[in-house]
Amino acid sequence: MRSIALAFVGLAFAAACGTDAEQAPDPGPAPRATWYQDAAPILAQHCMSCHQAGGIGPFSMTSYDSAVDYSSRMMMEIDKGTMPPFDAREEADCTPRFSWVDDPRLSTAEKDKLQAWIEDGFALGTEAAVPPPPRSELSGVTRTVAPVEGWATSGTKDQFICYILDPQVTGTQLSWLTGLQVNPDLDEVVHHAVITGVTPGPKLTDLVNAHGIGKPFDCGTGATPADFVIHIWTPGNQPMQTQGDIAVPVAPGAKLVMQIHYHPAGQTHAPDKTSLDLRFSSQWPKRMYFVSAAGNAPAAPTLLSGPGDLDVPRFLIPKNAADHSEHMRFTIPPPPAGQPPLTDVRLFSINPHMHLIGTHISATLERPAARGTDPQTECIANGGWNFDWQRTYQYSAPLDQLPSIAIGDVIDIRCKWNNTLDNPFVQRMLNDSGLPLQPVDISLGEQTTNEMCLEIFGLSLPAPAQPTSASEPFSMAQLDAMKLSLMPLPQ
Repeated sequence: MRSIALAFVGLAFAAACGTDAEQAPDPGPAPRATWYQDAAPILAQHCMSCHQAGGIGPFSMTSYDSAVDYSSRMMMEIDKGTMPPFDAREEADCTPRFSWVDDPRLSTAEKDKLQAWIEDGFALGTEAAVPPPPRSELSGVTRTVAPVEGWATSGTKDQFICYILDPQVTGTQLSWLTGLQVNPDLDEVVHHAVITGVTPGPKLTDLVNAHGIGKPFDCGTGATPADFVIHIWTPGNQPMQTQGDIAVPVAPGAKLVMQIHYHPAGQTHAPDKTSLDLRFSSQWPKRMYFVSAAGNAPAAPTLLSGPGDLDVPRFLIPKNAADHSEHMRFTIPPPPAGQPPLTDVRLFSINPHMHLIGTHISATLERPAARGTDPQTECIANGGWNFDWQRTYQYSAPLDQLPSIAIGDVIDIRCKWNNTLDNPFVQRMLNDSGLPLQPVDISLGEQTTNEMCLEIFGLSLPAPAQPTSASEPFSMAQLDAMKLSLMPLPQ
């Protein structure tokens, strides 16, 4: 009886006060994503390298609170494809068959995780360290070279200034450059930089005697005084980096020429001393890396008739044209007389280049017939355009599977522009030029207020045989043979 009475009292107490289970609020379903386990690692990988204190992003996203505050804007930009900045495109009429190295775009699964984190109320999750964002700086720098005198650009016209820099390559053998990073001193005026190599000889001697090492001199808009192009840096670009199995040959005693295109935009600026970080490797590579280009066709037959042309094709972007296009085609010519034909030349990377008001650029490679595993026709590059976020796109493929290019192949290039005030870059161009805020006709040219339609190619070529002995003297004939192997693409 006593136990029954106690049980009755317990039931009465539970009925009056409720059990713990009945009092606890219903937590609902578990969040599909949390800050520490999902959102923070995604943002660290794709966003935080720019969006951090001191970064080039307009706001930081390294903390939970800031990510919550900017979450709506973040998803809007991601869905539009404007962030992270990466203008490669896969479209029905032009999709490259290879993906790209270091593609920063979010996967569908990552986008869904971020959206779920937002929709479920920004759950924190279990506290954990936020992964560090990937670094964009060149790793393993061997040495840094810089001008001894800077250049103070000014006025409304762009200037082309060269510096001879010494990479300090000594000994008797080739050195192999596997990395190069341009460090703009005044990034607001450095439109682009072209890095070229000059091998020892009378031309280099005359060049150094005339201008000295590290001192600025006007080199105009023509070709730089060099033997081959190593790298072209443009705003937003990443360092030039290769693995040890492909590299740029640099001869003992060779010098670099850095040509900088300055855009003063009507202002007077402090002296600029843009520097170069260099990384050398002692490993003898399988392949060599050089740079060439195709595009900027000024007239027929490489420039085709387009909108607004009359009897003769012309490169002209009319004022108030919202979707103007130009189309050009280049056939790879045979080498000059006396030079051997090219063999096993492959495309390693693509760096599209336009100026302020461009909106789209694409390129297709047309072969006379399918070649090995290469189709007869393939899209080699396709993308939108943003002058502030230019980039070199490197194919994610083994060296022996990269797209081959040979004599007789045709490179087909198409570009588009928006020359209306709806394009904010048109307003920027007019402001920089001190012109009234009304669109003007724009022609082909080197000035930032002109336009371009250019594809810059990183080329992969077979490297020469490694010397059997480290004491074997370097042969200029060997390097000359390599230079003759450069793809003679039209400029």
